[in-house]
Amino acid sequence: MVFGAATAHRAYSQPEHLWGQAQPSPAHEGDQATDSRWAEIQERGWIRVGLDPSLGSAYLYTDLERETYAGFEWDILKAIAQTLQIQVNPVVIAWSEQLAALQADEVDLILGAREPLGLDPEQFLATQPYYLSPQRLVVRDPTPKDSVPLAREEPPIEELSQLFGRKVGIVVNSTGAALLEAYNERRGNAIRLFATSNPERLFVQLQAGQLDAVLIDQPVAAMNLRQSGSRLRLAGPPLSPIPLVGVVSSQHPSLKQALDQAISTLSEDGTLQQILEKWQLWEPTVMSPASTEG
Repeated sequence: MVFGAATAHRAYSQPEHLWGQAQPSPAHEGDQATDSRWAEIQERGWIRVGLDPSLGSAYLYTDLERETYAGFEWDILKAIAQTLQIQVNPVVIAWSEQLAALQADEVDLILGAREPLGLDPEQFLATQPYYLSPQRLVVRDPTPKDSVPLAREEPPIEELSQLFGRKVGIVVNSTGAALLEAYNERRGNAIRLFATSNPERLFVQLQAGQLDAVLIDQPVAAMNLRQSGSRLRLAGPPLSPIPLVGVVSSQHPSLKQALDQAISTLSEDGTLQQILEKWQLWEPTVMSPASTEG
């Protein structure tokens, strides 16, 4: 995952659970949601959600023209609230400060490019995933047909094994960087890596032919492929999907239970698929309940 210049993330192995299944909370099994937080939220009619609009247009951002928020995570949050018949009260908090705000009871929920890995189970509970975010390989479309034909055309890039000796862009400390660094360790630095903290720079260089490919989060890839005049395309299958989750306090299992049920409902009735299709993020091989591979 990547958002912002200085945010580090770790690579995930394939999630063991299937899409749509709630994740158990071992430290809190048997609680049966005995706390009152969800009842309090129902009574007041709204939920305080810590958000960081600076995550960018790939995830959640401020729509200045409409004076609201936008992005696939905002659409999912609104759908969760509608399912639970409550309103969203957004509280803008920097991503790095959100867990502390949750501990201080300044918000009920934090949501936005958050993965469960590394969360202290004594302090926090992760909801079931609302999205499995894979890494995607982005390459240029073939050279326009009016160019001089090559004596020997190379096959289009569709997999990591074709990147031997090629220059591939990654974001510093991202999941894609960890994936390719591990790949290189096993194969003697077969891929030439170019790392930057600026994802937009990678796509400019790829368009200009200074890079052969970019490996990056699918939301960021999809956003850049929507740019006018883009000659870029996705190549190969989704890689290393990472679950994105909401997070609540460990003191509020009743709220986690309600959120899990809402996410399950949105998955079962097709709403999640519709939202992800809108943002060009739906990947059946990753997110279908029948799928066991990503």
